[in-house]
Amino acid sequence: MPEHRPGGPTLKFKIMKTSHFTVICLLLALILLFPGLGLSATISPEESGRILSRIYSKYIPIYAKYRGVESTSKNIIREYDAGTRALKSTSEVTVRRKDYFYDEPEVKVLFYKKDGRDKAPSDYRSRETKPGYLVFDQKGTDHYTLKIMDKKMIGKRECYRIVVVPKKATARHFRGEVFCTTDTLDIVRTVGGAGGLEFPIKHFWAAFTYTLVGNVPVAQAGTIEVGLDVPILYPDMLIVTDTTVIESRLLE
Repeated sequence: MPEHRPGGPTLKFKIMKTSHFTVICLLLALILLFPGLGLSATISPEESGRILSRIYSKYIPIYAKYRGVESTSKNIIREYDAGTRALKSTSEVTVRRKDYFYDEPEVKVLFYKKDGRDKAPSDYRSRETKPGYLVFDQKGTDHYTLKIMDKKMIGKRECYRIVVVPKKATARHFRGEVFCTTDTLDIVRTVGGAGGLEFPIKHFWAAFTYTLVGNVPVAQAGTIEVGLDVPILYPDMLIVTDTTVIESRLLE
């Protein structure tokens, strides 16, 4: 991001390939629908720093205790012509994943259907990359500059709106916003993209909501948009993936 990762978005780019590319992202991660209404007064740099110290103190031990998150998710993947927005295909994919914080994930496809026709799960293959850099682990400040801008209501919960700016423009860095509750500092939403894009991706945006598993925030549902432009093979294509996590658990 934000991969199914607690502690913040750590966008991981999983370019799924059958006869096409698509992207499934979980954790972290790392990772929102739309922020709620109601903007509060801005937060001073001094107060922002104090709150961020509390957030790091909450999440650094999580990454020391757990290796990642195992989850089962259902994914609806729609491919569009980016220019005309005409729908080209729709796929349904159920996957079982082990998303590790610092290692490449393990992925097993359980179910695959394309345009209403059942396909062999083995026909849907994933090409995985290294996980994105976590925002709130012990090296988070090496990779990102953070600032708490203000407070917003996300649903019925008051949250800090944290702007995340990567120190390097790479595909493993997250650029966007994280929303943490003001009382418990739980991450409830993330929205943003990558610090940089790599061929064949020309556009990447992801929004995720989070739930608690063992008092640790993990991804619950989200939407990912990926724009690809590969001449002849995948010219000017937009892929939109809606992901719903059925179940998840922390990996110790």
